[in-house]
Amino acid sequence: MKGLSGKTHWIAFRTLLAAAVVTVVSSQGLAQPTASRVYDEQLRASLDKFDPETRENSVDYGGWLNVAFFNYDDAVARTERQMQRYEARVWASMNLAGVHKFYVRGLASYDDWAGGRHGDYETSVERAWYQLNLTKLLQGSGGQRPPMDVKVKLGRDFTKIGTALVLSTTLDQARVDVAFGDWELMGFIGHTLRDSWNIDNSPAVANRQQRWISGAQLTYRGWSKHRPFVYFMHNDDNTDPSGSVAVPGQKYEYNSDYIGIGSTGTLCVPNLRYSVEGVAEFGRTYSRPDFDLNPGQTDNIRALAFNAMIEYLFVDCPTRPRVGFEYLYASGDSDRATNPIGTDGGNRGGTADYGFGAFGFRDLGIAFSPEISNINVYAINASFFPLEHIEMFEKMEIGTKLFFYNRARGAAPISDPTTTSQAEATGFEMDFFCNWRIASDLAFTMRYGSFFPSHAYDGGDKSARQFLYGGVVFSF
Repeated sequence: MKGLSGKTHWIAFRTLLAAAVVTVVSSQGLAQPTASRVYDEQLRASLDKFDPETRENSVDYGGWLNVAFFNYDDAVARTERQMQRYEARVWASMNLAGVHKFYVRGLASYDDWAGGRHGDYETSVERAWYQLNLTKLLQGSGGQRPPMDVKVKLGRDFTKIGTALVLSTTLDQARVDVAFGDWELMGFIGHTLRDSWNIDNSPAVANRQQRWISGAQLTYRGWSKHRPFVYFMHNDDNTDPSGSVAVPGQKYEYNSDYIGIGSTGTLCVPNLRYSVEGVAEFGRTYSRPDFDLNPGQTDNIRALAFNAMIEYLFVDCPTRPRVGFEYLYASGDSDRATNPIGTDGGNRGGTADYGFGAFGFRDLGIAFSPEISNINVYAINASFFPLEHIEMFEKMEIGTKLFFYNRARGAAPISDPTTTSQAEATGFEMDFFCNWRIASDLAFTMRYGSFFPSHAYDGGDKSARQFLYGGVVFSF
């Protein structure tokens, strides 16, 4: 990977140091720790955009250094927490004639918590996969291009289906991509990383999961402006609960199936982008612990979710402004006690579970950061490049996001356990962000959000909750 010149390295180092100081000194925020996933997802998307395999018959390598700071209000514990994160990633890739591709990426990280909490160390293999291009292999041996493009990938990689409403995670998997005519077919089967966080936050299974997730998606490419798709996904839960905290005899399996349909593309004019997706969830789940019930009893899942986004980019306008609107709906279950997805405090035995639960991701704000279950979210965003005429700030984007939240069912719980009433009006949030590509090898990001609770918190703590994070990424 091409690096920086000596002078540019010195300029980049000074900018990196200044950005880090600004980040650490100015971060005074409050919010839920789950909001850090917004930052993690933004970083993941940025790193995964990098394609190391553009040259055939080559071996490449490189890495990233990342420093970030989080300061948030733990709403449940009613305390302010601070954390500094240090991450180092190294990668290597090999491309043999475009037929065989190998990629591996390792991570070493340290989370330094303030306030007496011990730091968290982690070393892991983030990506490790092999891809075989069957089309190029057959074409190389016979000279004639086959009627289909077929790629097979084995190993650990990030995976999504649809627009990522149902699945957005890393799996150890086998995946096949087939392109034929105007159609694309993707199929996969994979296993979750054992130590990854579970969508069921019951203490017995919250910090680990053993799930087989499989699915297939068919996409039509025959229209120039639209990419409609349909998919099916199955989740088979085999997680072993911890005997020290599990309710005796209670089972925690959540086996779910998803059927989704949607489309992405442009509307009317080239710069008006959209995406839309609807999904029906069904399957079986175990009811919440109740000593009057048989813990082996399972109940039907009958849930729905919908997401739509539209965004316009003013490409010929100075400062390149961008505006957008997004709506998200996920069904809830009114006879769940305190937990919108998990087993403890979850569905009442003998009733259908209407609470939506999946493995996807959406940016729903960093201060409130609700799970995608029993929620209506209306989001408005706007951004621009105010100093694009100055070379140093040409790639500095500043913007804002405004979120309005309502429960889908007032009597059903949401992921924030500090709500005190069954009112549907949950609150609103204002976020402000800055994404700055300082140099080809240096990037800076900062985001601040403040959530203002509404009637769902009547009689409880209705003070504003704030969250601010900042980080720098240096590539080499």
